[in-house]
Amino acid sequence: MFSHINLANFTKALIAFCLAVFIFALLSNTSNPSVEILRYVVLAGVILLLLFYNYTLDENSFENSLSVSASETDHPEVQSSTQLSPAKGLYDELQILVRSTVKAMDQSFETAVYMIDPEIQVFTLQYSDVEGFANTIPSKNEIVSRLLHTEGKAICHQKDVPDAWNELFDARSWRGSECVVISVISLHDNIVGFVMTRINHFSDITEKDKAVLGELGRFVSYGLKNLDFLEIQTNKVDGKQRILDLLSALSFKSEESEALEKFKSLLIFSFQFDCLTISTKLDKGQNCVVKLTEGINKDLQIGSEYNVNGSLHGLPMTNGEIIHTVNWKKDYPNLGRYTTGADDDPGFGAVLGVPIVIDNENLGSIVLERLNPNAFTDRDRENLILIGKVMGTAMYWIQEFDKIYQDASHDGLSKLLNHQTFKERFQDEILRAERFQQYMTVMMFDLDKFKRINDTYGHPYGDYVIQTVSGILKENVRAIDLVARYGGEEFVVILINTAAENAMPVGKRIVKNIADYPYSMDGQDVKMTISAGMSEYPTHHKTMKELIDLADQAMYHVKKQGGNNIILFESIIHNVEKTE
Repeated sequence: MFSHINLANFTKALIAFCLAVFIFALLSNTSNPSVEILRYVVLAGVILLLLFYNYTLDENSFENSLSVSASETDHPEVQSSTQLSPAKGLYDELQILVRSTVKAMDQSFETAVYMIDPEIQVFTLQYSDVEGFANTIPSKNEIVSRLLHTEGKAICHQKDVPDAWNELFDARSWRGSECVVISVISLHDNIVGFVMTRINHFSDITEKDKAVLGELGRFVSYGLKNLDFLEIQTNKVDGKQRILDLLSALSFKSEESEALEKFKSLLIFSFQFDCLTISTKLDKGQNCVVKLTEGINKDLQIGSEYNVNGSLHGLPMTNGEIIHTVNWKKDYPNLGRYTTGADDDPGFGAVLGVPIVIDNENLGSIVLERLNPNAFTDRDRENLILIGKVMGTAMYWIQEFDKIYQDASHDGLSKLLNHQTFKERFQDEILRAERFQQYMTVMMFDLDKFKRINDTYGHPYGDYVIQTVSGILKENVRAIDLVARYGGEEFVVILINTAAENAMPVGKRIVKNIADYPYSMDGQDVKMTISAGMSEYPTHHKTMKELIDLADQAMYHVKKQGGNNIILFESIIHNVEKTE
């Protein structure tokens, strides 16, 4: 009953009452023994009342805590995000990345992730980017059973198995042109789920799209395997919270350099050393490259290369050996730090080195060195081994996501942004320019008389020209600018935070470099020129469609004048006014 009372008002009334009683009890002056006894009884009563009130507050607080706990149990979504493990966060991000990767290929593609419920043998929906995917799918569904055990690109058409199709999606009418691609998710060699992508018309999906969609399951599988590993291993080592904090801060979209800096901070906190070196193998040959250094390191800097053979730092990469020595020169007399011969060694003695394991291969090393003779402990050794594995997992995630994202978001021939990704990035830049009150310049390019190249010399020569022009475009702009293949022989460039006045010299340089380039293939030399038009945000317009259309109009005006030039949209207006 007490919990229903307004405690704030009751407390005020109680304080006022107690104050009045105290005043009465303390200030009343009488020699009557009965009144004196009554006064002490009143004081004792007030004390008991206050004790009872405090007890009641504790009860009420306990009830509230139970209520909150029950609410969190019934509604887990209200729990603080700090209670979620980094593994859970990365698992959620895996699903989000599936969506973003698929949408980068085609906005119309619809994706869902399903995982097996082993008790009832159904696949349950974990995530979907649209409504309409079935919440559960029987494991014996004909489409799922067939595609999960199909080697290569697993695709199925609605018209071929309409009954099984209806188990995959909520009831609706179908045209018969729809198809699905399924990519297997596995853990410990068992199929545990799949990524399913629905395409509204089979003609919308290319062979490249099928290949990328097929890789998504493998990417998620590897992620799950290592999340499982991390959950187990991080409970076994000192500095567990530091490792978990690092994983929480990492993203699949992180740059490699950003991830390395986070690991450097973890290593500085966890170990005492005078020199830290992180190296990774190059894709080809026997060399590796220094990715990060900290402390005394006169020999090599970031970006330096050395041969893994005959070097102390290369030892963990060549055979996975753990280096744990208090006097490396005595224990490894035939090795140099980075070379077979003598190094510029400032006098390091104790060394601890472990491999960076990426996809079960030793593809890098972490080496800690000390000037003093104090040995690294066995606990140091175990912790560094784990960090090497965690780093390998993180680097693999970042590298694999980058490969998948590059395939999904870039044109296969030119390696520039594809049309869909460009539109998304351009829209983001418009919002940023609006927020920071910045200018942007849009440049549309179209190769002059390109059809004659394909008709005269064949499509391979045309592909060579497209690739060469793409390279020239990228070489002449900054990393922050957008460069995309807009379609066929048409390209688009967005110069970020750049007014048209400052963009014009860049555009003219691109036009000139394309015209001057000596195109030659199979003994055939050709000349190639390009036409270009520009529009400026927000001067000419504030929407993506209009800015592109205006730049397009300027570009076609150049073509009518013979090509091999670039003009701003305003110039068309001035020319029309002069003509009139």
